[in-house]
Amino acid sequence: MFATVVCAIGRGSRQRMLQLVETARAQLAPNGSLHLVHAVEGLPSSASPDDWAIEVMAAAETRLSEALRSADTPASIHVRAGNPSQLIVAIAKETTADLVVIASHRDDVLDRVFGSVVDHVVQRAPCSVLVLRTTR
Repeated sequence: MFATVVCAIGRGSRQRMLQLVETARAQLAPNGSLHLVHAVEGLPSSASPDDWAIEVMAAAETRLSEALRSADTPASIHVRAGNPSQLIVAIAKETTADLVVIASHRDDVLDRVFGSVVDHVVQRAPCSVLVLRTTR
């Protein structure tokens, strides 16, 4: 059991998101804290985002909040603009996480050339990483 768990939520299906949340919750110690992380790529990283960026981030927060309500799971939600792998590692450090839960996906050409988000997180996270594999 882990006191602080960070769960990385990507753009996958609602079913996959609920599976990740349930896996993270199962690893959580009683009275532990769960943190959901979602990175929004392609938004300006300036200090004052425009209306469109604010809408995109609010929609992501709403999606995560609804999933948490349906799973009856309390958690903190972190939606930020930026590179997913860097944000996941940064939030794991900020929250002094004991575990990061993340889902793999099928490799594509870009993953083979640049490396995947999962690879980056596994190599750089300050804690253990549980990778929920994609069924083939």
